[in-house]
Amino acid sequence: MTILFADLQGFTAFSERHTPTEVLELLNDYWAKTVPVVLGKHGGMIERFAGDAIMVIFNAAADQPDHALRAARAGVDLQHAAREVAAGRTDCPRFGVGINSGPAIVGNVGTAEQRSFTAIGDTTNLASRLQGHAESGQVVIGEATLRAISDDVRVEPLGELRVRGRSEPVAAYVLIGLG
Repeated sequence: MTILFADLQGFTAFSERHTPTEVLELLNDYWAKTVPVVLGKHGGMIERFAGDAIMVIFNAAADQPDHALRAARAGVDLQHAAREVAAGRTDCPRFGVGINSGPAIVGNVGTAEQRSFTAIGDTTNLASRLQGHAESGQVVIGEATLRAISDDVRVEPLGELRVRGRSEPVAAYVLIGLG
């Protein structure tokens, strides 16, 4: 499967300068533009919203042999939608996106009182770490995602990144464009 994490870079600073109502309005504007992109247009499944962040799973609810390409396209389109929301606003945060492909298990985690559906595994963890290395407006993909879409992609290597929790560095790439 392929996991996409997107987080608004600069959100904390934005929240400090604006009222809670203005912050909520901005978040709802972002989600109104970006959710149809990942759900309807590219067939992702939103695993969760966490304030200014979103986790999307591809190839979990339905068979999607092109899940890596779907996620990459969703990441690019999510950035386009976010630019529309930010147009005319001077201090809007922008998304940093991380995408990784590989094995994971999906299911419910929690207790009898509260459970959440999620994707668990190193693939998910690395997608989150790649998102942490994405600058505002960037989509960063892992090696497995690049291999899965290599015929349809233009990237800029970030080199070997040291990410929290991994003993070895990982190759990462900024997604520049798709064919």
